[in-house]
Amino acid sequence: MTMELRRRYSLLLNTLDVLVVFLACVLVNVNSFIRFRQFSEVENFSTNELDYIFFGTVTVILIVFLLWKRQLLPIYFEAWKNNKSLIAFMAYALISALWTIYLSATLNKLFFLFFSTIVGSYIAVRYGRRGTIDVLTWIGSICSVLSIFIVLFFPFVGVMQNEPFVGSWTGMFWHRNHTGNIFAFFNIIFLFRLLLDDKSTWRSKAVFTFFYILSALIAFGSHSATGIIVFLFLHFVVGLVVIWLKVHQRIKRWHYYASVALLLAGCVVFITHADFFFGLLGRSSNLTGRVPLWLDLFQNYYLQKPVFGFGFGALWMLKSFRILIQIRHNWPYQVYFADNGFFDILLNTGLVGLLLFMFSYLSYGVRSFRQAIRNKSWLYFFPLLTFLYILIGNLTYSFLLEVDQFVWMILIVMIFITTEPKQAS
Repeated sequence: MTMELRRRYSLLLNTLDVLVVFLACVLVNVNSFIRFRQFSEVENFSTNELDYIFFGTVTVILIVFLLWKRQLLPIYFEAWKNNKSLIAFMAYALISALWTIYLSATLNKLFFLFFSTIVGSYIAVRYGRRGTIDVLTWIGSICSVLSIFIVLFFPFVGVMQNEPFVGSWTGMFWHRNHTGNIFAFFNIIFLFRLLLDDKSTWRSKAVFTFFYILSALIAFGSHSATGIIVFLFLHFVVGLVVIWLKVHQRIKRWHYYASVALLLAGCVVFITHADFFFGLLGRSSNLTGRVPLWLDLFQNYYLQKPVFGFGFGALWMLKSFRILIQIRHNWPYQVYFADNGFFDILLNTGLVGLLLFMFSYLSYGVRSFRQAIRNKSWLYFFPLLTFLYILIGNLTYSFLLEVDQFVWMILIVMIFITTEPKQAS
């Protein structure tokens, strides 16, 4: 092969790489974009749903082709072998189609579950730690520019007009809570680039600083208490990491014990004065009606099918169920999900499904913590911070599989990035 042919061949593969990432990001976010339906029309599988499935299938075919051409298939399959707990959860979600209360919804959700998982594992294997941060930087930059453009020039689309959310920024997404939550994560990516690229040029630093400020403006412009809490929490953790990296050699064991004691004391103060702290954000201690909703869902619905659940992705796809919950809690709009990603997994897949998921999720958390402590590098702290983001972000919002699959895709990326090959015996 001549030099010119090699150059064109390499350019073709790189172009396909960009196309795969673009298609993946559009498809895993498609239900959360403005002017798109929150729920798919799975009864008759309208043209839109068939288009999504078609482009998703094309993307998976391109992924297989790229893995083959780049000779990454053995590495890809080996990474899957080291994530048997994730395979178990995926298999269980698939099997739940046997008892689901809404088969067409479960099949639709399963397609996007497998699609986002394949895409996430591909990004991890193809790009690695540093490359993944580069990919997420581009995604965050594009979303920031598009969102601020929509807010400024199309406010009737990018700013909520309905009570009680009037004036809250949504940007390119469907709801302020979604925008606030996701831009809190994008914001920390730009902060990481400033910390990670300490030898970059002043132009690069200026660009990352610009996007850091822009994403922060969008997060706070959403007026989302969820987004603001996530934003502050992530910055608090980054601050702790900065301090630890500077002084860890001088820290003794009793310092860690004292820190844990202070943290627990802070949690006690927060819980006992919840009304005051939530009042600072203009919210009540029942989390804007979420606590009564959770109690109702647990007592009157989860306990009906506590072990196996209602079927993967099935319950909230039932319009009659959403309206029923709306009436029961006197909400001005349909209740779209439980506003807790872990609780929604429990409802749909039961205790078995949640335990399988948590085993994989917590294993990733332990791995990321150990790798961060061992390597003492911002590159290794990023998966740990993402683990904490997914935890906090899903406590008051359903960012795992209900709204869209973007955060699930990021979770899969981090699971595979932190997966270490097993040592030969």
